[in-house]
Amino acid sequence: MTEESLIGVVGASGAVGAPAARFLRALGHTRLRLGGRRPGPLDALAGELGRGAEAVPVDVHDPSSLAGFCEGCAVVLNCAGPSYALVDRVALAALAAGADYVDVTGDEPVVASLTGNPLLEGRTAVVSAGLLPGLSALLPRLAAARHGLTRLRAHAGGLERCTEAAAGDLLLSLPGAADPAAVFGTPLAAWRGGEVVPRALRAADGVRAPHFPLPGFVQPFLTEEVRRLARDLGLREAEWSNVHLGGRTRALLSAFAGRPPADPAAAAAGLRRAADLDLAGREPFHLLVLELSDGRGRDTTLVLRTADGYRTTGHVGAWTALEVLEGRVPRGVHHAADVLDPEPAVAALFADPRTGTLREYEGAPGPGGAAVEEGAL
Repeated sequence: MTEESLIGVVGASGAVGAPAARFLRALGHTRLRLGGRRPGPLDALAGELGRGAEAVPVDVHDPSSLAGFCEGCAVVLNCAGPSYALVDRVALAALAAGADYVDVTGDEPVVASLTGNPLLEGRTAVVSAGLLPGLSALLPRLAAARHGLTRLRAHAGGLERCTEAAAGDLLLSLPGAADPAAVFGTPLAAWRGGEVVPRALRAADGVRAPHFPLPGFVQPFLTEEVRRLARDLGLREAEWSNVHLGGRTRALLSAFAGRPPADPAAAAAGLRRAADLDLAGREPFHLLVLELSDGRGRDTTLVLRTADGYRTTGHVGAWTALEVLEGRVPRGVHHAADVLDPEPAVAALFADPRTGTLREYEGAPGPGGAAVEEGAL
């Protein structure tokens, strides 16, 4: 009997990595190497998962530590962050060790780094394998395959804790972000008629986005993922907005927009504290609302609700790692939504209720409202 291949999970003690490891085990994969900075949580997770799971402390800023962790892995799944700080560090270590690579974030900076890199020869690297980016493009691709797609309008956000990695990346989505090379899209832009239109939209506070239970700060941000999706599918229009519901978080983001913080680390810490205060006494949730129009004038709204967006990201990363391991992703570097088969991916992800719930509604919602007819996706 052939021994099962080893999957290494970097960041396994974190909010994304631990759910990823659990989902890999739920999907039937037993040989896991769990890597992270904190031995205590790593050992606890290895004990929870049982036979076949090993805890190996790893420092992503130490090349020798990373190299040792990746040695012997068939696939390395990177759940650590923030992505703007790590960029290709884990990817290069994995590829140098002869492993394939999956990153729950990464996006364009990692693609640019790996394209043409000789380490990638004969190997596979997949980035953007999370909730946002990842599932956020996979769901529109599923709708396009079933019905066609000409227009996309999306709102994403909710009330949940803010990790160190998420806070750092969130600051780079604001107008006037300090590091243009690390920004993952264009604030206030929209896709119109085959091109990006700068400053086509405006941010607004006190607005209730469709399907959201509370008014919030709606921040238009055309992600690179949406731009790629619009180009590939030939969309006439595409818009994306982040929705921030917590009052303290909204106040900080409004203060930082257009005026990058002098101390990004302190600003990120402030965002984390604000998110915790906004969440106090409330049940966490994350919503992804996709309003879609096809070529026949049919409007559909998809609503993904999860109690933990980080856990959903971990599940998408785990599924992608298994698809790579099974050889169902071509060699080279790719964005997850471009190469995953959306039908089995969505079916497997939402067969586990911990991923979240996904509902399809006929028709487009009015402002702040819901479409009237619900169906199964």
